[in-house]
Amino acid sequence: MHQVLLVDDEVYARKGLRKLIRWEACGFEVIGEADDGDEAYEQIERLQPDVVITDIRMPETDGLELIRRTSLEGDRNEINGKIPYFIILSGYNDFTYAQQAVRYGVQDYILKPIDEVELEATLCRLSAVLKQHKSAEQEKRERQYMRCLEQLMYGEADSSVAEQWLELTDTHSGDMLAYLLFEHNPRLCSDVPEITYTGEEDVAQLGHYESFQQIVQAVLKRMYPQDTPMHLKQHGERVGVLLTGKHLRTDANNLRKTVEKIQFSFTEMENTRVCIYAGATCQDPLLIGHAYQTALKAIAYKFITEDDGVVLFDDVQHVQVQWMHTDHEKQQQLLRLMEEQQMEAMEVTLGDWFTELRASCYAPAAVTSAVHQLVSAVVSILKSVQADVKTMTTLQPVLDWQSERGRLADAHQLLNCFMEEAVRRLAEQRQQIQKGAMPKIKSYIEENYSKNISLKSIASEFYMNPVYLGQRFRKVYGMYFNDFLLQLRIEEAKRLLRQTDLRVYEVAERVGFGSSDYFATQFEKTEASSPTEYRNRLMGEG
Repeated sequence: MHQVLLVDDEVYARKGLRKLIRWEACGFEVIGEADDGDEAYEQIERLQPDVVITDIRMPETDGLELIRRTSLEGDRNEINGKIPYFIILSGYNDFTYAQQAVRYGVQDYILKPIDEVELEATLCRLSAVLKQHKSAEQEKRERQYMRCLEQLMYGEADSSVAEQWLELTDTHSGDMLAYLLFEHNPRLCSDVPEITYTGEEDVAQLGHYESFQQIVQAVLKRMYPQDTPMHLKQHGERVGVLLTGKHLRTDANNLRKTVEKIQFSFTEMENTRVCIYAGATCQDPLLIGHAYQTALKAIAYKFITEDDGVVLFDDVQHVQVQWMHTDHEKQQQLLRLMEEQQMEAMEVTLGDWFTELRASCYAPAAVTSAVHQLVSAVVSILKSVQADVKTMTTLQPVLDWQSERGRLADAHQLLNCFMEEAVRRLAEQRQQIQKGAMPKIKSYIEENYSKNISLKSIASEFYMNPVYLGQRFRKVYGMYFNDFLLQLRIEEAKRLLRQTDLRVYEVAERVGFGSSDYFATQFEKTEASSPTEYRNRLMGEG
């Protein structure tokens, strides 16, 4: 509502005017009355009305003198530079009055008796003008505010800018100041093992708002309904705002209490998960840049205190953050358990891994790197057995986790779902390989037994896990791989001893033994005689 002051020396005229006009419908509310020009001028100074409706003929100071004085003093900034619009009501149809009124910038000149339709039409037109003017003034103030704030934030301000900012925000010197960054943390997965991520922003939670910034604006407006709209600044995916003394005094300058109240409002209003980072508090506008920079630094502590979603730099600044993940032991253990298809042990180990990540105070960037390294290693294993990783439903969500500003608990659950799917894919691919793999593997061994082959090298050749291959080989052929390989080599060695005059060490090399002594030992265990005795016996029999 625009505000209007009524000025007339006749009290009944003022009361009648109050009742005659539909003020609210025209966009106005009457905030005061005066019975002469002097009293009206005092009320203009004190109440700062948007419009003054005044009579012309009044004792002492008349309406024209009131308008002249207000305009003159307003130009001199003696009444804060705000000059109200004037509407003159007069019973005198005098052209001279009209000329003077126009010269002083009067909005309209209405003759008594008042035609309420005419006055209401004038008020409606004036309401539209005032609305446009106030909007322009508000935009101008916002531009001034943001210009000052950015200069303060980026260390480009001096004391004059600080003073201007204090005036624009109605902030007192010495008031506590705090810069906050709001980060939307959409629910990337449900609380049950089945993954529900769609790969898109959690639009349903945003309700009727088009952006996260609008949600922040609505929450702050609810928290501080009496204040003018708070000025928000976009910082990439996050939204920033500077809290001043008038916001913090309600909680006795207890920043944590204030921030927790704001966060609760997000949950209550929009059911939206938000992480709030608060920089170091200060009391000098010239230190706003430090408050902003420390709010950015607070982001590194997200996973340390994410249970409540509030990170206060003043509380965590002494904690040492780790920016690089170098402990790969757990990752290797997870990969082994995945290949061995030990689901339960893998899930427990993954939980331990995330507990260590939190306890060791890793920054989000370090955790993201560790997660991506593990995912990359799993993908490599799946590709080695020719599994189709492109069709995995859990791969992209876990890769997008940090870009979606997820929490550590989300990463844990998404990665757990991904690892479980990887185990299933690995098992399916192995089953496909098994259908025709074992005869091929047996033929491969029979063709290459004389080379330096091993269970591990054969497993790599056929994209299988060595442990699994050994188990499968024994089940299908009733003997261990090493026994089968030894049997092939000994049989070939016996043939060479019978049919050639190669020396024993040459026979050993031909059949794949790197050492003639080891060959002799194994031959004797199998045939109960040394290679030389075996050959001599055959020669003697011949």
